[in-house]
Amino acid sequence: MIKKSIWILLPLLSIGIFWFLYQAFGNDEVKMVQKISSMTHYEKNPSLKFPSSNLLENGDIIFRRGYGVDSTISMNFSQGEKRYSHAGMIYKTDKGIFIIHAEEDKEHGHNGVYIESIEEFLEGISIWAVYRFDLSKKLHQNMVNYALKLSKKNIIFDMDFNLLDDDKMYCSEFIYKVVNRSTSQELITAGKHFFGKNFVTIFDLYTNDMNKLVQSSHKMVVQ
Repeated sequence: MIKKSIWILLPLLSIGIFWFLYQAFGNDEVKMVQKISSMTHYEKNPSLKFPSSNLLENGDIIFRRGYGVDSTISMNFSQGEKRYSHAGMIYKTDKGIFIIHAEEDKEHGHNGVYIESIEEFLEGISIWAVYRFDLSKKLHQNMVNYALKLSKKNIIFDMDFNLLDDDKMYCSEFIYKVVNRSTSQELITAGKHFFGKNFVTIFDLYTNDMNKLVQSSHKMVVQ
């Protein structure tokens, strides 16, 4: 009975933490980013149900939107556009297209950095997008190679959200470190700051001049 009550309270606690964080970050800089992001709208109905494989390349970043409690918190934690809740890196092989990403998925027994097919990654997902950094193919391959290297290190999901620890990583932290370290460039910055700590949000992964949209489930309409 006690265990059952704990599981009921956990989602409520998560929502409470999210609301506190959201209020804490409501400064002028954040509000300005949110105002700019609010100018971007999307068509109601999807134009693509699944990414076109011939348009995908190694090192592309794929985003998706989930609807669970954790996904909602992740999505709303972004200081700008609140559209996606998770991200991974595309890895193309002769056997198919795979996604390397960091996630805690108790239902399927995953905790940390792992690889799964794009079909599994997008199962039940209706909102997604693929972005690509404007870099050479060599640097894109460097990103994939580094991501594959990390996938073999038994890195668990970072529930502490600490960028200083490489033994644990959360999803946007994983992409942030893979991209910046494998290219020796600061292409992604940690855009959120709270209590002296830096955080990388989903929005940080694609909000820069070097990252361009390749394809998405819904067409973008700028008003």
